[in-house]
Amino acid sequence: MEHLEFEHLALILRSRAKAIGLSFFKEEEAAEDIAQETMISLWKTWGTLSSPIEAERMAIRIAKHECINVWRKAQRRPHSSLTISHETTLPAPNEDRTLEESELRTAIHNAALTLRRSEQRLWRMFAEAGMAPKEIAIATGIDVRTVSSMLSHARGHIYNVLKEGGHIDG
Repeated sequence: MEHLEFEHLALILRSRAKAIGLSFFKEEEAAEDIAQETMISLWKTWGTLSSPIEAERMAIRIAKHECINVWRKAQRRPHSSLTISHETTLPAPNEDRTLEESELRTAIHNAALTLRRSEQRLWRMFAEAGMAPKEIAIATGIDVRTVSSMLSHARGHIYNVLKEGGHIDG
């Protein structure tokens, strides 16, 4: 299916995913997160889908799985707002510059974890996946101005956390 067709179906499928999240969690923010994650995953598989009905089925399946994944993560989440990622690997001790870069990446990752979940998802799409705000807007069904605003807020928040933590000079 074409990407233009995604834009037309995105609002309907996003609202269905949000309804699934709302019925599962009974809170608006969690439902919004489910809808965003569903649309991101659906966007990634869009080219493999053959019809709008198949896209709807996939969106519902993704939303249900995402509800379970979010619930599981919440059960394991530590209470600290800043945690160290287990995915971070430290370089050899002799490589001072690489060590500083690794520490900064870890600090940025940990600062991003202090964002609201909806901002974290947009930030990951922007910073890790390299998506432009317009692409994020299409993938999530959120207005491009809202995406830009949320990314700006996230950037400022991460900067402040890094500044307060002494990782960058203000």
